[in-house]
Amino acid sequence: MKRTNYKLVNILLILLIVYVLFLLRGLWGNVFVKMLAILKPFIVAFAIAYAFYPLLKWLQKKKVPKTLAIIIIVTFMVLFLTLIIYSLIPIFTEQLISLFSSIMTFLSDISSRYDIDIEPIRNTLSDIFNKISYNIGKYISDGAVSLVNASISFISNFVIIFVCFIYFLIDMEKIRENVEFYFRKKGKKTFNLITKVDHETTQYFKGLSLTLIIQFFEYTIIYYLIGHPNFLLLGVLSSISTLIPYFGGFIVNVIALMIAYVISPKLFILTLIVALILPNVDGYIISPKIYGKTNNISPLLTIFAVFAGGVLGGFIGILIALPITIILRTIYNHYKNDISKKIGNIKEKI
Repeated sequence: MKRTNYKLVNILLILLIVYVLFLLRGLWGNVFVKMLAILKPFIVAFAIAYAFYPLLKWLQKKKVPKTLAIIIIVTFMVLFLTLIIYSLIPIFTEQLISLFSSIMTFLSDISSRYDIDIEPIRNTLSDIFNKISYNIGKYISDGAVSLVNASISFISNFVIIFVCFIYFLIDMEKIRENVEFYFRKKGKKTFNLITKVDHETTQYFKGLSLTLIIQFFEYTIIYYLIGHPNFLLLGVLSSISTLIPYFGGFIVNVIALMIAYVISPKLFILTLIVALILPNVDGYIISPKIYGKTNNISPLLTIFAVFAGGVLGGFIGILIALPITIILRTIYNHYKNDISKKIGNIKEKI
C-alpha cells in the first residue's frame, strides 16, 4: 500500500485555494479596495512617523526632551506646509501654465522646422491640458458643492493623517519595543531578519529625505542662476523625481530642455550642460555619500522594480516599488543559504 504524498496534497490544496480566490476576485477585490481606502490614512500616517523617527532620536541624542523634540518636528512640518500653500503654490501655478505653453510652442516649432507630423502628440497634450483647465474651471464655476465636498474630504483625510502621525510618533518607541519583543520570541534568526529590514528601510527613508531636500535646492538654485524662467517648478519636479529612479530625472531634464529651446539657444545650451552634469553629480557623488553601502541596488533591478510597480499599482506602485524591493532583497539575502540548501536537497532526491 502506497503512502499518501502529503506534500503533493498540500500543493494541490494551495492551487485549489488560489483558483477559488481567482474566481471570487470580484467579491474580495471590492472588499480589499474598501478596506484599503479605510486604512490608507493610518498607513500613510505610520509611514511618515516611521520616516521622522530617526530625526526624533537624533534630537533626543542632542539632549532635547522628547516632548519638545516632537513639538519642533510638528512645528517644522506646519511651517513648511504653510510656506508651500501660501508662497510657492501661486508661483508654481504660473510656471505650470508657462510650461504647458512652452511645450506646445516647442512642438509647433519642431513640426514646422523639420516637417515632422506630430499632430497626434499635440492633440493628446491639448486634450490633457484642456481637461485640467476644464476641471479647475468646473470646480470654480459650478462646483460650489463639489468644491466643498472635495475640500471636506481632503481636509478630513489630512487632519486624520496629521493627528495619527503625531500619535504614532509619540508611541513609535513603544511600537518598536513591542515588535522587537514579539520577534525575539520567534527565534534569533527571525529577530535578526527584522532588525536588518528595519535598518535598511530606515536608511532608505533617511537618505531619501535628505536627497529630496538637496535636489530641490540644487536644481532650483542652478536653474535660477542660468536664467531659466521655470526654475522653481523644475526644482520641485527634480526633487519629486527622486521617488522615481532614472525615469523621473530623465523626464524633468527633457521638460527643461524643451522650455529652454523655445526661449533662446543660449538658455538651451546652458540647460543641456546642467542636464548632463547634475545627474552624474547626483548619481556618483551625492547619492553614494548619503546612502553609503546600504540600499545599493543594481540599475537593472531598480528599473524592473519601477516598471513592475507601475504595471501593478500605477503611480503609487512606482513610489513604493523601491522600498519593497529593498525589503524583499534583504529577506532573500537573509535566507539565501537556507534556500540554496533546500534546492540542493531537492536536486539530490531527483
